[in-house]
Amino acid sequence: MVGLAQPYLLLLLPLVLGWVYWTYARRRPPEAPAAGVWLLQRTAGDGRTRRRFDLRLAFLLLAGTAMGLALTTPWLRLGRSERLVVVIDASASMSARGPDGRSRLDRARERAAPWLEGARRAVLVRAGLEPQAWGPTDGSRLEPQLARLRAGDAAANLEQAVALGRAQLPGATVLVVGDAPPPASLQAGFLNVAGDEPNAGITALGPRFAAVYNAGPGIWNGTLTSGQQRFALRLAPGRFAAFTFDRAAARRTAVLAPGDAMLLDQKALWIARPARVRVEAAGTGVDRALAVLGVRRVTGQPQAEVRTALPPERPARLPTLYFAPAGAAAPQVVHDVDPTHPFTRGVELVGYRLPAPPAPPGAGWRTLATQTDGRGVIFVRGSELYLPPEAALRNLPAFVVLIYNWLQPLADSHRPLGWNGVLEPTVRDGYAVSLLDYRETRLPRPAADRLAPVTAARPLAPWLALLAALLLALQAPHAAKKPLRRR
Repeated sequence: MVGLAQPYLLLLLPLVLGWVYWTYARRRPPEAPAAGVWLLQRTAGDGRTRRRFDLRLAFLLLAGTAMGLALTTPWLRLGRSERLVVVIDASASMSARGPDGRSRLDRARERAAPWLEGARRAVLVRAGLEPQAWGPTDGSRLEPQLARLRAGDAAANLEQAVALGRAQLPGATVLVVGDAPPPASLQAGFLNVAGDEPNAGITALGPRFAAVYNAGPGIWNGTLTSGQQRFALRLAPGRFAAFTFDRAAARRTAVLAPGDAMLLDQKALWIARPARVRVEAAGTGVDRALAVLGVRRVTGQPQAEVRTALPPERPARLPTLYFAPAGAAAPQVVHDVDPTHPFTRGVELVGYRLPAPPAPPGAGWRTLATQTDGRGVIFVRGSELYLPPEAALRNLPAFVVLIYNWLQPLADSHRPLGWNGVLEPTVRDGYAVSLLDYRETRLPRPAADRLAPVTAARPLAPWLALLAALLLALQAPHAAKKPLRRR
């Protein structure tokens, strides 16, 4: 099979051939007088005269055709690779169904099957939040795994999926089948299964807030229901709508109706999930702050710890908040606070007098606040936060904000679809597992297939250029002959 990398350049071919013919025709041979013109006139139009074949013009036109085709960068496909990695996009958008009732994943299976059958050694990779691989083995043996694939992850990590497939079968070519093309840097082939289906979905949900996005090609009419409240929707293509509920709720479910191409973003869940903290620090300020933030104090299976102690040299296994023991240096005015770090965002400490704790042991610590003399007051290492003694902080407004910022990542109750194997909106292990992903709700649209990286292709442009040079060389001897036109 022959393909063209730049087929649009074929539009130049008639112009090139026309220019060659026009230039050649302008150079008419000189006329010479001859007797017996009446004999030529007598035979004109009697059907017995023939125009002489111009070999030089034929060579020039063929050379122009060869050069024009070379500009389109043609290639010859000789066959399929016998060592192949097939990556199937398993993101939520692949569950979208077209007018024929088949999902994008169904079309991906159909298009991937012939490639697996033709591969002597193959690896099948499911591209989700975390890639999964089967093989290497004979491609036909991977058909049962292909049939059992399900879509639903909030993202498809194609880079990790391709890297996993190549690690399983080094030197193999890679074919990605999905609705969004992989980055060109992966050097992988691509089969597109996207469509132009209508779709709207819930993209955000909180205790008093919800957002809906219309990713379809036309106006979307429907309703959003949560508890006893119901909102009518009329959304133009590519537009968001935001809704505020009457009251906050510790648990909330929102449903969008009617159903459309993708059902995974029609329902979303939200729950309040207080952080579980083990406290090993005495102090009324800590107790009061944790109570205000709704933290659950536990002794076993904590998510985080609070201690009154110097940090260890090695990083702690859990997020840990350290208060320096009593006996720190004399209080000094805080001169600067890093406003860009999540732990000190919104923390007002400049101008307050705080004692500098002893320098934390170990490596990797970063200073978030300093005194006028340059000594550090607040330190961070990953999810570990090291503060001055609790007694010096307990009455400052920033104290509760500091603890809130440190605990906020632990209080997140949302997890994306595909987490822990969950492919339907539900509550799992205390987390609300929902899609809530604008990129997946915004269904990818059709794109061109890209098969050159997975076929045994040979470039034809150099051979066409060589043919053009040969034809030009063949016409050269004929250019020296200038026939006379007799009259």
